[in-house]
Amino acid sequence: MRKSNKEAAETRRAIVAAAADYIRRTGIAEASLSDVMAAAGLTHGGFYKHFRNREQLIAEALVAAGNASADMLGKVRAEKGRNAALDRYLSPEHRDAGTPTCPMAALGSEAARSSGKTRAAAVAVVEEMIDALAEDRFSGEARGEAMVDYATMIGAMTLARIASGTPLSEEILERARKRLRR
Repeated sequence: MRKSNKEAAETRRAIVAAAADYIRRTGIAEASLSDVMAAAGLTHGGFYKHFRNREQLIAEALVAAGNASADMLGKVRAEKGRNAALDRYLSPEHRDAGTPTCPMAALGSEAARSSGKTRAAAVAVVEEMIDALAEDRFSGEARGEAMVDYATMIGAMTLARIASGTPLSEEILERARKRLRR
């Protein structure tokens, strides 16, 4: 029995969401189509009804993960201010999450080595995160400050994850928060 367009769209969204979670947990290279489809509760055979290839899915998953992360940061910044957004990102909870929130902190170096649509999606995520952090995304100065903030946040989160379980990890997060607060 053929699915309705609405059901097909819901299935596609479920696959993208499962892929977004899966790649943030395991990495891009480790995300096989079979594993992603199983994580979505589907069989591998249905994949090509929704996507041309693996790269299309990975690119869409990166964008979905980036949208969620940028939305969360932008919402916290709008409601509670810039420092609250920084604190949320540079928190032990974010560091220790089984599925990291920020796809760039989880996948940045891997995305940089990717090609085509995956790399373009990663660039779009970086742009979106910068916009979410910028006090005024149309101001060159605010955008520049947001770039430095985001770069510092990603670097600090990556290093804190490497040193997780040690006092150094806590110190990295704390010093990054202090440095970025205004």
